[in-house]
Amino acid sequence: MSWRLLVVPLAVAALAACSPAASDVDGEVFATGPMAPAAAKQPDAVPVVVDTDLAPDDLAALALLLRHPRVQVVAVTVPQTGELDCRGTGLLGDFFDALETVPPPVACGSTPRGEDGVMFPPEWGAGALMNSGLPRDAVGGELTPVRTPAAELIARLARRHLGLQVVALAPLTEVAAVLREHPVAYARLGGVTTMAGTVDSESHADGVGEWNVGADPVPFAEVLAGPVPVTVLPDDPVPPGAPDGLAGPVVGGLGRVPGFESPKYWDLATAGTFVDGSAATTESGTWAVDTSDDRGRLRRTGDGPVRVVTALDTAALDEVYRGVFR
Repeated sequence: MSWRLLVVPLAVAALAACSPAASDVDGEVFATGPMAPAAAKQPDAVPVVVDTDLAPDDLAALALLLRHPRVQVVAVTVPQTGELDCRGTGLLGDFFDALETVPPPVACGSTPRGEDGVMFPPEWGAGALMNSGLPRDAVGGELTPVRTPAAELIARLARRHLGLQVVALAPLTEVAAVLREHPVAYARLGGVTTMAGTVDSESHADGVGEWNVGADPVPFAEVLAGPVPVTVLPDDPVPPGAPDGLAGPVVGGLGRVPGFESPKYWDLATAGTFVDGSAATTESGTWAVDTSDDRGRLRRTGDGPVRVVTALDTAALDEVYRGVFR
């Protein structure tokens, strides 16, 4: 999820989709064609559910986790409260085809937004769908989500994989639904790593400190207070602009359509710190979250287990990206 995106005219989007190469705002051209084969999965690869709203920067993070040898993505879930709801699954056929990756099960969320949530601006979702930077001329076709609702699928996988991890790049609507509706299964999770919230950064909008929390703030607060370890990557430590290590085939164009660039790639940084925790400095504690006035604003209130990332080693993250996006 990007919190500030600019919609471009459809004619520009069409030209970008047909272009043989993607470029950033400085005109730099990124590699085209297929990516090198991904490294083989290690026998002890960690099972992961990726909860995402399928915005362009989410796709970059998803690609990293799909290709990383120490991660086994066992499902992708899409809440209806994010920037893109399950309309975004229309991108996934081309996405998995471009990565030459067999798709895991994809499940749509059925849990509605809470009364304290603020809907993403509708034009952001439309723009993300049409201006992702993903090649759309692949032959992979549409991907059909499974019939099982997202929260139920996460619960089933938690029962099957003790220590299942959730990497959440969207509002925590469905993750909190597992906590409420399937508490025993939820307690089997190994952890939740979430891109959400802000500590000291400027608010993203009136009443919204950060959009992933602002879109459905109470579920975020529930997960923070829940029985499973949580790591939060707020927007504070993430520099603006795309990282150098993202300049590769397929992923190099994600979120870089002129006029619709992602201002920060903290979805990708969230995935990067998940696979290389040494790239993040964290502060543990109990954290209060504003759920009504400046939704997503975090404040440390005492000692506790929730880890909030306060600094990133961006050079180390670039090495992670380069090693995976070959």
